[in-house]
Amino acid sequence: MKFYNLFVCFRIFVFMSLGISAIPHYYCIPADAKHFHILKNLIGSIHKEDFKDLGEIAIFDLGFNQVQRSELARMEKVKVYDVEMTHPDLLRPFQTHLNGRRVRGFFAWKPVIIKQALDKFPYILYIDAGSTILKSLDDFFEHIEEHGYFLLSGTKGAIGCQVNRITKPVVDRIVKKRPVAEQMLILSENSYQIDAGLQGLSRKMLDNYVMPMYQHSKELDLFEDDGTAKFGYGEGRHDQTLFTVYALCLKLHIYDEGWLNLSIRGKAIPVHIHWDKKTLNENTVIYRSRHDIKFQGGKTKFIKYNGRRI
Repeated sequence: MKFYNLFVCFRIFVFMSLGISAIPHYYCIPADAKHFHILKNLIGSIHKEDFKDLGEIAIFDLGFNQVQRSELARMEKVKVYDVEMTHPDLLRPFQTHLNGRRVRGFFAWKPVIIKQALDKFPYILYIDAGSTILKSLDDFFEHIEEHGYFLLSGTKGAIGCQVNRITKPVVDRIVKKRPVAEQMLILSENSYQIDAGLQGLSRKMLDNYVMPMYQHSKELDLFEDDGTAKFGYGEGRHDQTLFTVYALCLKLHIYDEGWLNLSIRGKAIPVHIHWDKKTLNENTVIYRSRHDIKFQGGKTKFIKYNGRRI
């Protein structure tokens, strides 16, 4: 192990001396036809800020049309993958709120595509399409490779409290099978959900984090909001609740949103991530932009195409 760490440090020193990143950057991004516009904005932001060190942007097709797939195929360093159907309804839209909101498969496809991506790459940054990259993510990928993962907390307070969002099937079939101390931690009012839409993961996390979730994707009712959460129907958090269970049980470090000190080779690197546009600053690296595609004039224009731009 000591020799390996010395080798890694030597490799990083040599690569940085040559002016290149020590490791390539691999992204895992899901989207469908409805979210194609925000997907293009994210791809454009990656191409603008992270193209030099970009290994691949792996796009997982939740329901594109053929024109959209063809356009993605022409983008540089972008490849489209089909989703492994671990359940026949994995990509079926379900209503999840009284306001009519519908989502595919209660987000049970998320651990499936993460597993598929880690079958191809040694580490990934899983990121929802409703995000915008504002700076190079060299530090993030080095952190993921070194520590094996990066997790971010969702908004704290009652709205983000795990016990308010967790459904009875998850409690009965997963939580109650854990040791008592872990049950108390999961259901504590001081335990908050992770941001499941932004996760840095390496193959080190396969056995105890990714694969249990992958197996759960075969049981959609574990992801379903059945109205049994404390906050009631429409307030469950599907995959986010389940990912949080494993993050808490494994005692993984979960960074708070906003300012955080990213640990890299014994140093603390200050970075900023947030969903609130009013908090963004010159050190913000990831803006959880959702449907805001006009920030800084939009990023779609920075997409690099093979040959003539569409």
